[in-house]
Amino acid sequence: MNVTAFRTVRGRLLALMVLVILPIAVITAVSAVATYRSVLSSIEASQLQTVGNFAVRTRVWYRESLRVVLAATASVAATDGTADQCQTITRRIVDDGIGISAISISTGGRPACVASRSDGVSASDIRAVVEAYRARARSVTWIGNDLADTSYGVTRIGGRRFMVIYARRGDIPDSPTLESLLLVDAVIMDRAFDLGTVNPGVTVGIVRSSTEVVVARGMNEDDTSWLPVVGRTGPQLQRWESVSQSGATGTYGTQLVAEPDLYVLARFDQQAERAAFLQFIALLLTPLVTLMVLFAVYSLAIDANIVRWIRGIEAAAVARASQKPQLAPVEPSMPEDMRRVSEAFNALVTDQAERVEKLNLTIGANRHLVRELHHRVKNSLQVVQSYISLARRQQSPEHRTVLAPVEAKVHVLSIAYRHALALGEMRPVELKPFLDEVSVMLNGLMRAGRPWISTIAPEDVGLVVDRAIPLGLLVVEIASHALEDGHADHVSVEVTQGEEGTLTLSVTADDRRLDAVETKIALGLLRQIGATRTADASGTSAGRWTIPL
Repeated sequence: MNVTAFRTVRGRLLALMVLVILPIAVITAVSAVATYRSVLSSIEASQLQTVGNFAVRTRVWYRESLRVVLAATASVAATDGTADQCQTITRRIVDDGIGISAISISTGGRPACVASRSDGVSASDIRAVVEAYRARARSVTWIGNDLADTSYGVTRIGGRRFMVIYARRGDIPDSPTLESLLLVDAVIMDRAFDLGTVNPGVTVGIVRSSTEVVVARGMNEDDTSWLPVVGRTGPQLQRWESVSQSGATGTYGTQLVAEPDLYVLARFDQQAERAAFLQFIALLLTPLVTLMVLFAVYSLAIDANIVRWIRGIEAAAVARASQKPQLAPVEPSMPEDMRRVSEAFNALVTDQAERVEKLNLTIGANRHLVRELHHRVKNSLQVVQSYISLARRQQSPEHRTVLAPVEAKVHVLSIAYRHALALGEMRPVELKPFLDEVSVMLNGLMRAGRPWISTIAPEDVGLVVDRAIPLGLLVVEIASHALEDGHADHVSVEVTQGEEGTLTLSVTADDRRLDAVETKIALGLLRQIGATRTADASGTSAGRWTIPL
């Protein structure tokens, strides 16, 4: 990032802070995400290991039970005894075997020897189970060599659940076919299923097709509310999320124990996942919030220690152009270099204020002198005009005709300066009262008796005195030239508003004096006021000119 793209000190310092914070924030976020994924992987592996441990324990129990029934069958086959002897052996196995509820052994073509610990399990019930498992699919071997064609499962007889181990051996040449069945009370399986204390929030059990609970840890066997609404089957170890029959969301893990429908199923209440997520949020937000607080503190520190003083100096600089200048702040808490800048600025302001004060005094004195000078000029013009007027009255009529234009021209100068100094200092001359007074003066001075010259000018339009005087002198020159042969009936000088920033000058006279504006003096005065001819003389019009304001 190019910090020079920011136009202010604050912007550049904050941009530099962002350059420092942004990589740290990215690294923090990546680390938090990696840690969260690692924890989730550990949780998943732990849950799958829990399911696998219970599945291995169940398979070991079935394997050992299979060895018991195979050993008993081999013993009966080895004795080659009578049916009574076979029955005695099976009875002894049931009576001495802890947890063995019933057994059925058949060797060769002999009838099966059946024995049961409980009267609730009859010989016919046992034979029915043998017939059912004889047609079932065989369970695969988990480890080692096949000891026999086996099938494992669960059956219910008289309201009680029994674990079933069925085995059949008939693949050895010149040996009889051996078929045996072992029924073990599910209570024994429940004891064998115990791997210690189950963690809170974990329910593990042996189920049939995710619908019937055989043995459970963390929940009563008769309670099926923890089973998933959508179950999964298959030989592989699986893990998924689902909603239980009670409506709670949980994580499930399952592994096949025995074909076709006997599984180990575990439910985890996702407390570990939620704790991992909260840990992830803490790992992510704590550094980010810290960086944000650091950024805010850094921004406030910039405002308090730099920007505040810069704005104070800026306000003092802006106030220099106003009528109330102020000094830049200078405080002990300011940074040393910024205090030196403020002190230098204040020294500059103080020096400038002194110079301005001296300059104002000088300007005031000069203005007074100029005003006094103009007053002297005005008074001198009035004196000259008075002397010419006295001299004209003492001369003969032919000399009076010569002196009248001279007196009129001096009178124009006096009128212009009087209007310009009406408020005590020089200002533009308003055209209408100025030309009106000039026309009244000419009507009384050069040809008394009737108004023979008139002027028209717009309201609220003024010219500086250096341009108003030539315009007045032009009116006198036009009037003087028009009276040379003594036959002028009427002369009109009209000034109107033209296009933006211009005036229009129109002169009207009788047809015998249309050349009244063609004298050298008149043309010189027109050039002096910047007039440009826009219409030639025709009829009673002596012409039209445009004058810039």
